[in-house]
Amino acid sequence: MSTSLLYHTQCIRDYQYESTEYKDGHVIFNIRRKFFNCSKCNCPQVSVTISRERLIKGEKIGRKLFFLKVPVHRIYCSQCKSTTIENVSFISSPKARITRSLERTIVELRSEMCISAIAEFFGLDWKTVKDCEKRHLEKKFRYIPLKNVEVIGIDELYVKTQGREKYITIVRDLESGAVLYVGDGKGADSLQAFNLKLKHSEAKITTVAMDMSKAYVSWGKNSLPEALIVFDHFHVIKLMNEKLDKVRRRVAGEIDEEQRKLLKNQRYLFLRNVENLEPDAKQLLDNLRNVFKELGDVSMMKEGLRSIYQISRNCSQAEAAFKNWCAIARQTQIKELEAMSKTIENNLQGIIAFWKTNKLSNAGMEGFNNKVRWLIRQAYGFQDKDYFILKIFNLPNTKTEAVS
Repeated sequence: MSTSLLYHTQCIRDYQYESTEYKDGHVIFNIRRKFFNCSKCNCPQVSVTISRERLIKGEKIGRKLFFLKVPVHRIYCSQCKSTTIENVSFISSPKARITRSLERTIVELRSEMCISAIAEFFGLDWKTVKDCEKRHLEKKFRYIPLKNVEVIGIDELYVKTQGREKYITIVRDLESGAVLYVGDGKGADSLQAFNLKLKHSEAKITTVAMDMSKAYVSWGKNSLPEALIVFDHFHVIKLMNEKLDKVRRRVAGEIDEEQRKLLKNQRYLFLRNVENLEPDAKQLLDNLRNVFKELGDVSMMKEGLRSIYQISRNCSQAEAAFKNWCAIARQTQIKELEAMSKTIENNLQGIIAFWKTNKLSNAGMEGFNNKVRWLIRQAYGFQDKDYFILKIFNLPNTKTEAVS
C-alpha cells in the first residue's frame, strides 16, 4: 500500500517502501530501489554496496513535512567491469534535495504565491524555490522561435535594482506579445546578439516599431534593410510633451515670484489631453495660455500635433498636415518648437509609416515596460541577472496582480 502511495502522491517509481519514521513532527519514509542495472551497459548482473544515505524532501502529507530516506549504492558491473554511483531517479540533479514532484508543485504555485510564502509552506530556503523556478524558465525559454515573426517593437528601459542602475533593450513580437530578446544597454550594441539570432532563424521581419533614437534607426536600416521602420504616435506625442514641459520650466524661470505661483503645480494640466480635463481645469488652462503666451502657443501646437493623428485618414493627408505643422512651428521662433519641427522633418517617412501599417503602435511596449518596473518593485530588486531576464521573458504570461 505504501509503495503505491509513493507513486500516486510523490510520482516515484522503481522504489520499494520499507518503513515509516515520525521525528520532530515530520514523516519519513525509508525506501530502497527494487532492482539495479549498470548505468553504462544496462547489464543487470551487478553487485551493490551502500555508499551513503540521503534525506530528500517530498510533497507534504497533510500538514506534515515529508521526507524520503534512501540509501545510495555503489554499483559494480561484472560485464563491463565499471564502478558507478547509483543515480536517484526522482530528483532533477545529483545534488538536489527535493523531489521532481515537489519542484513541479513549486512551479505551479509560483503564479499564485510569492517565493517567501512557498518557502515557508514547504519549509525550504527561498533560494531553493527561486532555483526551481529558474530551471523551469531556462528550459521554457531555451529556444525562442523567430521564423514566423513579422512585426517587432524595440524599446529601451532604464532599470534600477539592488542599487545598480542600467539600461536594457527589449524586443517583442507586436502580434503575439511574446518577448523575443532582452539585451544589456541601449542602442545598436545591445542588439548584436539579436542580429545573430535573426540570421540563424531566417526570419522575415516586415515592420519594426521604435522611438526616434538614431542608434535604433541606424540598426534597423543596416540589419533589416527590407523592413519598414515605424515611429508610432505615442513616441511623437511623448517627445512633444517633453518639449512643452521644457518650455514651462524655462518660462517659470524667467518670470517673477507672483507670476510663478500661477504655474506652480500645473505641470500635468499642460501635459494632459484637453478632452480629458474637467470644465474647471479647461478654463484654468485657457487662462494660463492667455497669461503666458509662449507657453500657450506651445500647448496649442501640441494639441494641433495630436489632431493630425485624429483627423488624417491616409499617408498623403498626414504628410501634408505634418509639413504644415512644421512650417507654423518655425514661424513661432520658439526654439523648442523649431527643434521639434526639425525632428519631425528628419523622421517624416517613419512617422507617416504609421498610416501605412494600419496605425501600428508601439504603445504596448511602454505598457510592458511598466510591467517590468512592477516586477522589480514586487521582488524588491533582483540580485540574479539571469533570473531577472528570464522573468521578463515570462512577463506576458504573468498576472500582474500576483505577488512575485
